[in-house]
Amino acid sequence: MEFLKGAKDLARNPLGIIALFISLIYGFASLLLNSSADKLTEAERWPLILFIVGFPILVLGAFYKLVTDHHGKLYAPGDFKDDRSFLRTLSPAEQERRLEKEVKESFGDDESDYDDTADDSGSTQTPDGSKSKTSTEDENLLRRQEYQKFRQELKDVESAVINKIAAEYKVPVDQNVGIGETDAYFDAFLQTSAPPFTFIEVKALKNPTSAMMMIDRILYNAVVADKFFDAKFKLIIAVVYYFDDQQLQRVERHWKKRVSRCPADVEVRFIPRGDIEA
Repeated sequence: MEFLKGAKDLARNPLGIIALFISLIYGFASLLLNSSADKLTEAERWPLILFIVGFPILVLGAFYKLVTDHHGKLYAPGDFKDDRSFLRTLSPAEQERRLEKEVKESFGDDESDYDDTADDSGSTQTPDGSKSKTSTEDENLLRRQEYQKFRQELKDVESAVINKIAAEYKVPVDQNVGIGETDAYFDAFLQTSAPPFTFIEVKALKNPTSAMMMIDRILYNAVVADKFFDAKFKLIIAVVYYFDDQQLQRVERHWKKRVSRCPADVEVRFIPRGDIEA
């Protein structure tokens, strides 16, 4: 009974399960060798002896690899007094990649291609060395300028929305956070004193079409986070839209339908761009 009680305690996290598995294997091998040593031939004893000697070395190597490369996966949330121990701030490179993806999503353009041979004036070199402008190059230049302008605007909009929601909850906020070693990340985390652990995701929609393509990825991250925090999770999606309310109706129906099917606790707020001071 004592062993079963100890096994139940160990089985609460990945590290305990590994330890339990190793103990059982090593214990069975030692028991077999002790109880049958006088009945085994020399050829039969050697594999057991080699296993008992070599197994700890293999375990040591495996643990070294796990601890150095995958330490974040060895513990359950219950092993920590504060679930925020699992949060990490995205690196500057990760933040830039994420911002670039969000800008493209907002424009409904996941793969924006520009002519890199164009210089800052929007011209390209012809074979004889002369410069000639084309309408395509002008469009690319204008498109790049529009993207760069919107990148900065998106940063300002996200900060304004996050600060507004943080003021509503009257708590500090951490921005650009990821959850452990998962692929789930959000724009902000509200430092509430008790569960549910509340995150914020801000989306800017330049046109209704782009809205249909991004909701599934957001809800996937919500489901990953919800499982990670044992259902003590909530996500606030703040959608800042740039089009009129009549166009919003179709988007709102689609998003709310998708959210209603999500097992995680997700709240969607639609905010007109004119209501955001950024």
